[in-house]
Amino acid sequence: MSTFLLTAIAMLAFAANSLLCRLALAEGLIDAGSFTLVRLISGDVILITMLVVRGQWKTDRPTSRFRFFAGVALFGYAALFSFAYLQLATGTGALLLFGAVQLTLLAIYWWQGERFQFLEIIGIGLSIVGFVWLMLPSATRPDISSALLMLISGVCWAAFTALGKQAPSPSSGITWGFIAASIIGVLLSPLILSSIHLSLSGVLLAIASGAIASGLGYTLWYQVMRKLSLLQAAVSQLSVPAIALLLGTVVLHEPLSLHILLTSGIILGGIALVFLSRSKKTNEQSASR
Repeated sequence: MSTFLLTAIAMLAFAANSLLCRLALAEGLIDAGSFTLVRLISGDVILITMLVVRGQWKTDRPTSRFRFFAGVALFGYAALFSFAYLQLATGTGALLLFGAVQLTLLAIYWWQGERFQFLEIIGIGLSIVGFVWLMLPSATRPDISSALLMLISGVCWAAFTALGKQAPSPSSGITWGFIAASIIGVLLSPLILSSIHLSLSGVLLAIASGAIASGLGYTLWYQVMRKLSLLQAAVSQLSVPAIALLLGTVVLHEPLSLHILLTSGIILGGIALVFLSRSKKTNEQSASR
């Protein structure tokens, strides 16, 4: 299966995760702290089970350093996102989250000595323009504290993404990241479980988010990250809000407008240019050997 297609499937999982979070938190079916813990622990269960069944529980274990940083990054993203989402409009939250992800990953990409090609610059520009055009109409002036939480959440997710290139194996890296994040969550539970509100629907949505969209989706993402540059990883994630809106039209019967179609097309076109530039660069390097 091509890298582009695997990336698209991973983005679909991210979009499904966004939809599950919106259904659970925006509708008040579960509190943010409980959602975060159930999400992380259910991810643990499915991922550990998969490793044990495949006989990989004792192999390819990441270093303690990787586990610590992956756990902190994953918990930081999951917890801060959940709490920030309660006070932010969908458009505002997406702009802040993915804006922070883009800037962080592009900064790491540049810091590592990589430089942008012409097609990559055009692709980045198109994707960002399409993304802002898509999300801006639903954005509102944010609460400062919630905006700060979402920005830090984006930085945490970018760090978790970048760590994917250091994992000994995708499944092992994600599993131990989830285990470490869950331990942090349990230790900090007195802080994040200040007001518990549970419903069966909310818990089931959190389980689906953790076990399927997060656990399996993030494993695929770490697998794909081995074949992507940080630039490709950054730009491809701009498609998530567009895919989430398209899923909303199918699952929640939300209206599909010309605005969504046009902006989604611009975002996807920009992403395609970045992938095309990378493929062209790889072919040129192979030909010169």
